[in-house]
Amino acid sequence: MFKRDKTMTDTNSGMEGSEHRFLKTTRTVVAGALLAGVVAVAGCGGGGDKSAAPVPPVTQSANPGGVVGAEGTKGLVGPADRSSSKGSSFTTKTAKIPPNSNHKTNGQKGVGANEACPDAGTTPTSSNLPAINAAILCLVNSERANAGLPKLESNSKLQQAAEGMAAQMVSQHFFSHETPDGKNVVDRVEPTGYIPDSGDWVVGENLAWGSGALSTPQAIVNGWMNSPGHKANILATDYKDVGLAAALGSPSPDQSGGTTYVNDFGATSGADTSATLPPESGAESGGGDSATGDSASTASANGDQSTAGTKTSPAKKKKKAKHKKKRRHKRRH
Repeated sequence: MFKRDKTMTDTNSGMEGSEHRFLKTTRTVVAGALLAGVVAVAGCGGGGDKSAAPVPPVTQSANPGGVVGAEGTKGLVGPADRSSSKGSSFTTKTAKIPPNSNHKTNGQKGVGANEACPDAGTTPTSSNLPAINAAILCLVNSERANAGLPKLESNSKLQQAAEGMAAQMVSQHFFSHETPDGKNVVDRVEPTGYIPDSGDWVVGENLAWGSGALSTPQAIVNGWMNSPGHKANILATDYKDVGLAAALGSPSPDQSGGTTYVNDFGATSGADTSATLPPESGAESGGGDSATGDSASTASANGDQSTAGTKTSPAKKKKKAKHKKKRRHKRRH
């Protein structure tokens, strides 16, 4: 025997219950209709200011790290540089960071993935930049571990150079290893005392900028690993140290917001002074997003610390020659 539902009987209590529910439902429907009518009248401008412009929708960019921002999603990797006591090798090409780059890096999924990288998918803010830099270091070292290479150690002198470069890029709006006053990576690292007077030392530099979902550490490192020159710096066998900097803002007057990244690599001894960066033919051209207008190429200056191959004014060339002569004099004495 099945149990009868008392609310469906034809008893006085059952019928009264049904009638009560019917009246309650009717009142709810009527109230809803009246509310909808009020909203419709307000939306049509009844009694309001008909000249008021509609509020535009906000474009949001999702972030796997749990942060959602209203900022546009764009990203660029800048030129890459590697300079040693024997010469310099650098790229003059910017490339777009692929739009799907905000995901786990290969290092996070490979043999080096045993080390978690907190904040890898977090959007930078003014209050979390130290954590963002720590995530970049973790991701870079995960890529190196995945390739069977030792970790890079954080170096305060290289960090000083990287922080100065990031701040200058944002304030003076340039996206190049050569600053507007003609200083290359060696010129900027040398005053920190990192570069010895002689020996087989090396320094290198990776640059990037991203906004929205492409400003996260994992998006930036994926962008670098998608670029032959930047990947070569991350996986260089002779680098031992690294300095990291992240500065809020764009290195280009054509872009706004986002975060600018600088990684300065180095070793004070044991460098492979014959190594050069590979060409950037495998990377996607940044086209109109280039902040420098440099051509897509890889240039080298063997035996010269100047950035030969780029557009350098005669005044800058003269200044570089004078600086080089002074440095050689210092090393001899």
